[in-house]
Amino acid sequence: MILTQCPSCRTLFKVDSEALEACGGAVRCGQCAAVFQADVYRLEGDAVADPGRSPARAWLLAVAALLLAGALGAQGLYAARAPLARRALTRPVIEALCRAVPCGLAHPAALDRFHLLAARVTQGAGGVLRIRARLQNAAGFRQSLPFLEVTLRSSRGRVIARAHFPARVFLRRLRPTLGPGKTAAVRLGLRVPTRATSWQLALLAAPRR
Repeated sequence: MILTQCPSCRTLFKVDSEALEACGGAVRCGQCAAVFQADVYRLEGDAVADPGRSPARAWLLAVAALLLAGALGAQGLYAARAPLARRALTRPVIEALCRAVPCGLAHPAALDRFHLLAARVTQGAGGVLRIRARLQNAAGFRQSLPFLEVTLRSSRGRVIARAHFPARVFLRRLRPTLGPGKTAAVRLGLRVPTRATSWQLALLAAPRR
């Protein structure tokens, strides 16, 4: 018997001398399947593998590589959460991820599936514009909330002012997301210039720069 070491994965094992002669000294590592000359990498006496490349260290490095790959995969999943949330196959995964890690989608996954229902805009005394509506998520999945854009125009159609409001300002009851088919009450009061004679409401994924 001789003690040899695989040059590829550093695994130690014993080889029968007679069997070694029969195969011309070439052996195949049972760990990584590498073929090498056993006598070239023969270890004498109590020699052991280099501690820096020991099997235990190789195992730890493999575990670390798997953890790193998992972290990178999770990061990629987080970055792509908005488009993935639109797909029926991957939506449950994204929702589970966002329950475990507060990832809240930064922007609606499908803005065109949000609708303002029964919108009513009135202008009262003191130039206060009151906006009442129902915000509906017509998508088949939960979405983060959009911004509300209010545009004021003069009698000649010129834009006097344009403002953007996050959900925490215009929702009567704040919530982080809106479920499929659900609605939320919109309540907003603004003091506007007297020369503003018309207004327009729009939903945005994020305010325009």
